Formats: sequence, structure tokens, C-alpha cells
Amino acid sequence: MSTLAEIEAAVEALPVNQKQALLEFLSAKLNGGNATSANRFAGLHPGAWEVAPDFDAPLPDEFWLGRDA
Repeated sequence: MSTLAEIEAAVEALPVNQKQALLEFLSAKLNGGNATSANRFAGLHPGAWEVAPDFDAPLPDEFWLGRDA
């Protein structure tokens, strides 16, 4: 399968909202613009990452003082 055919197959498998996001991204790139936060959409990769349970925990002194933990 050629690269173009692989890309077409991958795009065809996307949900409609992701196709729209891809179209807007590519349009911005082709028009010399950058994909900025205005081109980003929430929910494109649900479950791709999660916040650690200790996210709000205080950092140890070793972090602030530069010592090896």
C-alpha cells in the first residue's frame, strides 16, 4: 500500500470531529500559519494520559535544593 493510500485510510477511519480538526490544522499549515491553541480541540485523545494521584502533593526539599534524591 502506498503512503498516500495509508494516509487516506487512516483519515477515513477518524471520527467526524477529528477529521474537522485535521482539516483545520492542514489548512493553517498550507496557508503559512501555525497550528496554535486556537486550532486545538479537547477530547481528541481521551485516556492518552492521566494526572498522578499525588499531583498536588508538596515537592520534596531535594527538588528545591538541587540534591540528588
